[in-house]
Amino acid sequence: MKFIYKNILVFTISLIPYGIIAKTWPDLESEKEVKVYGSERSAKFTASNIFYDIENWTDHYSVKALGFYRYYDYPKAKTKSVFPFYYDIQSKSDNRQYKRIVNVNLTKEKDSVDQSFYPFIFWGKDTNSSYLTTIPFFFSNSNDTNSKIGFPVIPLLYYHNRNTSGENKNYYTRLLTLMHLEVNERKGFHEFSFFPLVYYSKENYLFLPLLLYYQNQHSNNNEYWLGPIYNSNDKAKEERLFVAFPFLAYYRSPGKEFDLIFPLYLNYSDSEEDYHINLLWYTKTNSANVNLATNDGNIYVDFDFGILYNLVGYSQRTKVLNGIVDPKKLKSIEIDNPKLVKKREFNRENSNSFIGYNFLFGIFSYERADSKRHIRLLPLAWFTWDEASEDNVVLLPPFFPIWFSYQSDDLEYKILFPLYGKQKDKNSEFRSYLLNVYLTEDLNENNRKERSYLWPLVNVYESDVDSGHRVLPFYVHRKFKKAEYSDSHTFTLFSAFKKRTGVSSVSTEFLFWPIWISYDDQMSSQSVWEKTFWITPFFYRNMMPDRTRTNFLWFVDWEWYKEADYTKYSKTKLESYSKEKKLSHLLIFPFYKTSNSFSLIPLSFNYWHSDGFSTFTLFNYLKWEKTGHYYNFLYLVESENTESEYRFRSLGDLLWSFKREPSRINRMTLLWLGYDDRPYKTIYNFFPIVRTADAEKEKSRLYGPFLYYLFDSEEENTELMIAGLGYYHNKTKSDNQYSTYILLGALYQEKTEIERGYVKRGSLWGWLWEYQTEDNGYEKFSILKLFSYTKETDGTKKIMGMSI
Repeated sequence: MKFIYKNILVFTISLIPYGIIAKTWPDLESEKEVKVYGSERSAKFTASNIFYDIENWTDHYSVKALGFYRYYDYPKAKTKSVFPFYYDIQSKSDNRQYKRIVNVNLTKEKDSVDQSFYPFIFWGKDTNSSYLTTIPFFFSNSNDTNSKIGFPVIPLLYYHNRNTSGENKNYYTRLLTLMHLEVNERKGFHEFSFFPLVYYSKENYLFLPLLLYYQNQHSNNNEYWLGPIYNSNDKAKEERLFVAFPFLAYYRSPGKEFDLIFPLYLNYSDSEEDYHINLLWYTKTNSANVNLATNDGNIYVDFDFGILYNLVGYSQRTKVLNGIVDPKKLKSIEIDNPKLVKKREFNRENSNSFIGYNFLFGIFSYERADSKRHIRLLPLAWFTWDEASEDNVVLLPPFFPIWFSYQSDDLEYKILFPLYGKQKDKNSEFRSYLLNVYLTEDLNENNRKERSYLWPLVNVYESDVDSGHRVLPFYVHRKFKKAEYSDSHTFTLFSAFKKRTGVSSVSTEFLFWPIWISYDDQMSSQSVWEKTFWITPFFYRNMMPDRTRTNFLWFVDWEWYKEADYTKYSKTKLESYSKEKKLSHLLIFPFYKTSNSFSLIPLSFNYWHSDGFSTFTLFNYLKWEKTGHYYNFLYLVESENTESEYRFRSLGDLLWSFKREPSRINRMTLLWLGYDDRPYKTIYNFFPIVRTADAEKEKSRLYGPFLYYLFDSEEENTELMIAGLGYYHNKTKSDNQYSTYILLGALYQEKTEIERGYVKRGSLWGWLWEYQTEDNGYEKFSILKLFSYTKETDGTKKIMGMSI
């Protein structure tokens, strides 16, 4: 669930247009960061005083006036600003421009234009697109192929996306973040979802989780699932599967096929094995077919005849014309000893001469291909031999065998059709009486013995490691042992039962279908157990030694638990603690109650314990305990009392604030007025009368409405009178750099720069007089900007700019 809502939030945020982010160009802004003074400034500035500066040198022109107005004309861009109301920067080399008037913004880049009334409205356009966002109410975005619209921005209640590319126009709509639908002009209404009830796509899927229904359709893969019925078709892999559990199954893939009508019909074939069992007695019209076939240039006549779908079947191949055979393609004749195989090694298609018989729907089969022979009586394996060998094989009569016998030192195979069949080797022995009326199987491995009646319907077996029995299709039971545990499984048409017994634990599982009743029982030797009973989706119960939980239709849920009462402890036995049964919780939606809480979802939540309680109702939150309380109403009113302090404030100390410790008052403010004693700083703020702040390594003083201000720390010292208009002094103690202004520099100014030991002094911002010196020997003295004396770094002396 967290993952779903996290992705919905990411999806919502992604809808906000890119134009909301302010646009800057560092390559244009960096031009204005160059700082010049002294001899360098003398060379580049034609005028410089407290009122304005005029810069004029190669490709650089700028004007600064009164600290508010600035104009730059540099190689990369032109910039104009009136702080803080207006700002404009425009590139000279491309179509880039940013303009701001108060909080109205305009950004141009290439063919795009972005505008905003920050932070509420954002709109813009590009060559083929446009957008509009009003936070938090509305957003839209459109281009040649797509348009989006939604409200509000967060949380997302409505969203619509229209794709208009080509002829296949698509419309996507989402409501309340949990429901969505899509309409396509070609496909119509083709997608819909309502979390978590339904997911639908016209050409792909339909999923109803509560009904156990799923359908998925793609061009190369189709799936369908409804409870016990499942069907899939993978065209890319050429695989098809259909299951109606547990009665029907059908599977096809390259080189493999499987058919099942449980328990009466089975057909299986792959590259190694093939089995065919038909107890349905299914019939079709008698048939006889004659066909011509060719192989390696030879021509054959193939004949097939069947009565009642292979109740009696006959097939034959006869060569009628020899072809010209390349000697290189002739195969050497190999003579094999008689053996047992699961799958025939030859058939009519790779033989020159073939005769085959089968009776009783494939239960008994005999085939003769060239010199090779096959014979089988189900469920025995195929017995194959070569007439060219000298093995003692008895076959009576030779054209239609009723009696077959072969015996050697390590293999025995006998058939007296339809009365008896036997197959024996070093490791096993199979016997069949009256076809499948009675069968026996003995294996040396694990001393396994198995008996079947009307095989495969009734079966009983046992061995050193497992045992079981079945009566198909009604009942199947089996047991098996391993080193760590033993298992017992029982299956019927409508139920499944499993039990596992371990060294120190026992577990039991039961499922009844199709009502989906399940039971689960887990128990260990330490008397720790758990039982679960579930009628999906109506009823659920989980039981443990000290806890029981019950659920009805998801909306009603309760749980009981046992809590030890140590006051009734018996000294004779540790296990004699008295346990009291208590209610853990009770849910009758929308009411929810526990032993120490009560809620009306989602309006009210209340919690209590022995020392206090908490409540959240209609935006009011109160937590009360014996040691104190905490109350909050939308942060407009906030009150907190603990053993160490008490607080009463609004808007996080902004509107008013009061804080008290047992022995003193730490904070008492209204707006900005009041007293604040923090661990690292103490502040008295009664501005505009007085404000003081004292910390360990710094202090500040403010008297009157900026009549006098002092800040002193280990690194810096600053003094101001009349808000700096009368007097301003700032000094950096680490490098002994300072600047001093009297009447903003009109009466006197003095300023240093660490580079080149630069010092500037003057009056009336340098207009009355100004004196500059540097460590490199540079000096300049001027009066009224008319008379000036300059000594350059090379020793040249100038009066009024003329060398002397």
